Amino acid sequence: MQFLFNIILATALIWLACKYFDLKKTLNPQEKRYSNLVNAISSVIDRAEGYGNSHGQEVADLSIKIASKTSINSNLLISLEIAAKLHDLGMLMIMNDSIKSRHKLKNEEMFLMKNHPLLAEHYLKHETAITDEIPTIIRWHHERWDGFGYPDSLKGEQIPLPSRILAIADAISAMRNQRNYRKKNYKTNKDIIDELKRQAGLQFDPSLVNIAVSILEEEGNLPES
Repeated sequence: MQFLFNIILATALIWLACKYFDLKKTLNPQEKRYSNLVNAISSVIDRAEGYGNSHGQEVADLSIKIASKTSINSNLLISLEIAAKLHDLGMLMIMNDSIKSRHKLKNEEMFLMKNHPLLAEHYLKHETAITDEIPTIIRWHHERWDGFGYPDSLKGEQIPLPSRILAIADAISAMRNQRNYRKKNYKTNKDIIDELKRQAGLQFDPSLVNIAVSILEEEGNLPES
């Protein structure tokens, strides 16, 4: 029953999001109205995942900060911002018990988790006929610089820049939030910086790690939770 509810909810949310995509180049009042709608959809995704704060918005803000220090063009920046807010849309297709599990995920649960980027891409492309970069940015946001990511095992610069940016922004936000299935928790920006440096050239693009580290160092340490 929960799975069916999630499917219905996801379909409704994607239809609403499509209204924004159709009108994102129209007059400012309408653009702001539908931008607010995407923010609301992002908030629903956060609640389904069990985040206590605005994870989607935080990922979008971090993505923009990082992207602004790269050569990314303005059109891609818009797509990246929307993709960041909707990057976990596929999680709505997964049973809530798996998302909020307090135990180590079983193999079949991990399989479902690893397919959430594909689920999001499929729905955005085939249910709403979105043809810009947003679905593919989402598809590849769990690829790794060393080629051991998913779903396509892309490596290095095979991964488009927006997806590489989204990957590191998503990881930073996730580290700022306690996840039940993760053994290690990160209490300060220094902890996060140390982890980013460890993963430079492995999970993340080293040049983007340098940018992200500089941003976090400017912010200073987060208070311990």
